[in-house]
Amino acid sequence: MKSTPMKKALAILALGSLGLVASGAQADWNHDDHGLDGRAIQQSNMFINQINARQQQQMERIQSGRHTGSLTRSEFHNLIEEQREIRVMQQRFRADGVIDAREFQRLDRALDTASRHIRAERNDPQARVAYHPRFN
Repeated sequence: MKSTPMKKALAILALGSLGLVASGAQADWNHDDHGLDGRAIQQSNMFINQINARQQQQMERIQSGRHTGSLTRSEFHNLIEEQREIRVMQQRFRADGVIDAREFQRLDRALDTASRHIRAERNDPQARVAYHPRFN
């Protein structure tokens, strides 16, 4: 009768160690390059290039608006801040080394919104002073 508690303890110990071995095997299975193949990395690089190109175009539109006077100083700073927030989002998404399709869609929507904001601010009827290095 005394062997029954001992058998139960050994059985529990065996099951616990089996669970640890199984979870360790699963962790090692995904350890190799985060489970990513070359195609996923290539797609991520394509996403990154598209996002960077769009952000560069938007920054050029913002700078142009500032230089031509179609953006006020506060509009300019608000649009620059929006671009910074998009860059922070991109860096957060790239923390694991790749940008997946869902992350790309979120960045793409954020850039669409930023583009609409740039268009609206550059075309609104507010009075502005054109950029001049000596005065601004």
